[in-house]
Amino acid sequence: MLLIGAAALAAFAALADRAWFLRHVVVPAYYLPPPPITLPLLRLAVAVAAIALVFCARLALRRATPGGAVRVVLAVGLSLVASELVMRAVERPEVETPNPRLEWRLGDRDPRTGWAFVPRRSLVVTAPRTGRAVRYDIDAHGDRAESVDFIEDPRAPTLLVAGESIAAGHGLAWKDTFAAKLGRRLGLQIVNVAEGGYGSDQAFLRVQGALARLERPVALVETVMSVQLHRNIQDDRARLVLRDGNLVAAPPSESRLRLRELFVNQLPYLSEGRLARAVRLTQAVLRETARLAQERGAKVLFVTPSLDPDRVAQPMLDSLLEGLPHLTVEVDPAQLLPYDGHPDELGADRIADAIAAALR
Repeated sequence: MLLIGAAALAAFAALADRAWFLRHVVVPAYYLPPPPITLPLLRLAVAVAAIALVFCARLALRRATPGGAVRVVLAVGLSLVASELVMRAVERPEVETPNPRLEWRLGDRDPRTGWAFVPRRSLVVTAPRTGRAVRYDIDAHGDRAESVDFIEDPRAPTLLVAGESIAAGHGLAWKDTFAAKLGRRLGLQIVNVAEGGYGSDQAFLRVQGALARLERPVALVETVMSVQLHRNIQDDRARLVLRDGNLVAAPPSESRLRLRELFVNQLPYLSEGRLARAVRLTQAVLRETARLAQERGAKVLFVTPSLDPDRVAQPMLDSLLEGLPHLTVEVDPAQLLPYDGHPDELGADRIADAIAAALR
């Protein structure tokens, strides 16, 4: 068994080239590409582990006894139990960690979307490295707005903005977000249902709720990032799944094992099978989002902000959005917030200009 494991690790170290790494790790699981040294370090670590297993196998063959084999199996089992117990002991709610994600500082668990902003919450968030302070105001519908007192007019011509953290305006004051800038350029009321960390299915559910209360949706603009492939098949929250070609709601996994959570939902990797499933699900969700908005008379535009000069995710994004109205906006790395990676005021300007031109 040790030699089989060593052979598998050695094969991985030999075959895990850049093309594999981009397809299975970077594109579906990273917001921005990791440092270039990440892949060489991974292959080196795996190769060292393979050598260590070969060494252990040689020792085991010299001293192999039935009792020793039982002790090895028992030791492996106990190590898994110990790992689970340690993870449970050190685990804390994210809001109690030193730098919790914005969506958990502004939001709470939601039975439909997994999490959602708390209505009428207002919070000033200071970036830990830069000291940049930004106020986030959430309106009565749980949407980011210019103030907690903002009241949307359901009869007003409205631009609906959806998606993830870029659409929500992470790191920017409301007036500097691309949503607010776009509203001023087009002269439309803005309803922004985007939230940080959202997958395509969560965005769809928020769009569905907003369209139900808006009488004159003029357009829907939704950001799409390749990292949502990984998010869309995580089962630690309420989600949409494909069954017999139909999108249906599914509850979170009932498993409470921390090790399972680590390997199934947190490990930044998708196997070929899971990647194919994520692609099919994402395409189905985006098509249904477009259909729902278009039935209400809204013009639809999916926007992919390109933050990586090498554009390694673009082929996958083009495939996901094939046949749907979409726009790629190149954002210069100099127009990203420092130590953050989201577009700054100039980056938001660039996105708003491109979308306004496409919608006019």
